[in-house]
Amino acid sequence: MSNNSKRHLLSLFVLLVFILLAIGSYNMKEDIKKDQSQAPSYILSAEQLFGDYESNEAAADSKYRGRVVVVSGTIQSSGIDLMNNTYIVIGGEGLLDGVQCSFIKDQKSSVSLLSRGQNVKVKGEVVGRMGNVLIYKCTLQ
Repeated sequence: MSNNSKRHLLSLFVLLVFILLAIGSYNMKEDIKKDQSQAPSYILSAEQLFGDYESNEAAADSKYRGRVVVVSGTIQSSGIDLMNNTYIVIGGEGLLDGVQCSFIKDQKSSVSLLSRGQNVKVKGEVVGRMGNVLIYKCTLQ
């Protein structure tokens, strides 16, 4: 395979990734209003949610994935993800052992006032585990 062919395939791959991210972002915006008014299926600590995934990921996915939950815990870290969403990680003590909560855009100013070590309650939809347990479309409670 020539270098030009490799570059072309790489360019197509990168374009595909950006298209998929854009589609995911669009779908997330449509569902936000519905999720904000939805009653949570579970109210639990970040440690309990992570522990359930740690014990049996398949069972935890079956129980939590796609459901709205309210989780509470201590903020371990915060940042901005690849989609420019503000997030916090609550619970856990080390790397990738907590619950990462990605917030909707209108929560950015409220989240920026939070600090490490602060206790919070967050409502959002469980996506699953990729290192941390991921919760999207979050709002502070």
